[in-house]
Amino acid sequence: MLAAMLMSTGCGNKVEDAAKDAQQKVEQTANEAKDAAAKKADEAAAKVDEVKDAANKAADNAAAKVDEISEGAKAMRESMNEISFNGIVPGFSIDEVKKVYGEPVETAGEVLTFMNGAIVNVDSNNAVKSIRLITSEIQTPEGVAVGMDEYVLNDTYGMADNVKKLADGAEYEYYRGKDKVAKLIFKTGNGVISEIRNEFNK
Repeated sequence: MLAAMLMSTGCGNKVEDAAKDAQQKVEQTANEAKDAAAKKADEAAAKVDEVKDAANKAADNAAAKVDEISEGAKAMRESMNEISFNGIVPGFSIDEVKKVYGEPVETAGEVLTFMNGAIVNVDSNNAVKSIRLITSEIQTPEGVAVGMDEYVLNDTYGMADNVKKLADGAEYEYYRGKDKVAKLIFKTGNGVISEIRNEFNK
């Protein structure tokens, strides 16, 4: 009888121990699952933050690029305004020129001469490359015109950026705009301005 009771007690203990082991394994598995889930959640959150940072950086770069383009366009407009002849500058189409200067009185290939004394050189796409003034009808934005004394250049524009000596005079170049993208060129002879030209500064 006693042996039967001891055997019964031993079996009971084994069952209880097995149940405890099973419970511990369940808890361990649950904890591991929770840890894995938390780790994945952290990784996902980090990935989201990484994507957000990349998106913000891209947005900042795009905004900076827009600002850069805007500043470049503004600088270009200012440069063009400084070399404008009655609103016409290099880069305009010949149709835009005709709206201001009228129809040319003479056309020789890529050179068009207008009644106001403007001689316009165009490229193969009919875009203006340069404009030459040979009469006083059109002035520079600062009021300088053909026929004026040579000394007005220094008074108006200061020292020239480049000077080329000619047989009977000189050619003065003044670079315009923030990045010197355009220039005004004055040709003189016998102390008088004989020609004014605007073009891009290559």
